[in-house]
Amino acid sequence: PGALHKFAAKYGLPMQVLEQAGLLSRGGQREPFAGRAMFPIIDERGRVVGFGGRVIPRAGAQGEQGPKYLNSPESPFFNKRRLLFGLRQSKNAGARKIVVVEGYTDVIACHREGMHGVVATLGTALTAEHARMLERYATDGVVLVFDGDQAGRRAADRAFCELVHTQLPVKLALLPEGSDPADLVSEQVVESTGGAATQNRLAVIVDASEDAMRTWFKLLGQRYDLNLDVDIQRAAGECGRILSQVESLARREALQRSMARYLGLSEEALAASIPRRRKAMAREEAPEASPLQAKKDMDPMEESECDLLSSLLADVTLLDRCLQAPRGVGELRSILDICGEANAEQRSSNRALTDYLFARLAANAKGRRFLTESLDRARRITDAEGKFLMAQQGRRAFFAKEKAGRLLKDVQKAMAEGDQKLTDELTRQYMHELRQTQG
Repeated sequence: PGALHKFAAKYGLPMQVLEQAGLLSRGGQREPFAGRAMFPIIDERGRVVGFGGRVIPRAGAQGEQGPKYLNSPESPFFNKRRLLFGLRQSKNAGARKIVVVEGYTDVIACHREGMHGVVATLGTALTAEHARMLERYATDGVVLVFDGDQAGRRAADRAFCELVHTQLPVKLALLPEGSDPADLVSEQVVESTGGAATQNRLAVIVDASEDAMRTWFKLLGQRYDLNLDVDIQRAAGECGRILSQVESLARREALQRSMARYLGLSEEALAASIPRRRKAMAREEAPEASPLQAKKDMDPMEESECDLLSSLLADVTLLDRCLQAPRGVGELRSILDICGEANAEQRSSNRALTDYLFARLAANAKGRRFLTESLDRARRITDAEGKFLMAQQGRRAFFAKEKAGRLLKDVQKAMAEGDQKLTDELTRQYMHELRQTQG
């Protein structure tokens, strides 16, 4: 501790930059990575964009401070949801089949032993952004390697759901429990066909990996007895959940055909388990959705806006504060405008305001559903001001996230144009908005 601060002072390194990079904090007084082995994280273009640090156990220490692994904080340069450790080296080695493992040292050990197509996520589950990145480089397919324990099986399930959109061949490999890639890659085994030729044990497991869907159904079979009707129905629900996320009609129908075959169902029967289809049918049959249905279809921003209106309907004295709030983008915008008109006409009681709103929204079916849901919530509120403050916090976080997204694009544009001064200023603004999204 203290060594990095002294080094920065000696060579005149800007403290603000080091703090934005997450290497220093609290005005340079704290070093989050002190006492850790450091791993520079390089993006696919060869730029150092962040760091990972692993705690180094100290002799006689009773316990280490903080997590075992620590990564740089999120920034315009460092986004864990799209970065893959080792991708640059795999790309330079000409690897066309990418093997995804879970740790820095696993990647390093594999490359050292000649397995140059190995990469790792940075402490996150595989994401849609990772999948898009893999599509650019893994032209010969992807093998996802997971621990054979329960956590590894859950991770394999999540990864399959993310990669279900891709056209790449995807395979899943589960390791023996208690083993890891770094150990397996150093174990040599004799090939069954060659006699004298050998392979490392990890390579044998990767070569024997099966199609992702086949492996996923094996894992599904560990949770459900596919000989029982009730469990087949539950498994079909899981398949429907995945199919509902696939936007490409051709891809969805191909997956639906394969899944139906594994379950022993007709494609039509499996289609009935797709949530999106059920919602579309419900909307066609019941255009005047109930308040409960409206609630289920709301996104986080709509939830916050509904909570804000419900706090007002529970306590009309919050009207002035609601009218000062940003109008938003949904039904709340027009409803608050109507509330302002009601206030100008001295309709200041809860009953008078509610009646006025329903009258003005007579021709607006969506607005009436939103108001009905808000009124239903208002009846259950015991702390209207607390609900109002929580709703405001949620809305501020949403607006900050929207603004941060726009600023990130501006940062990337300024970087591409080589305008360092503008890049620094936009990065400062982006980091400010990013902090606001954390509430």
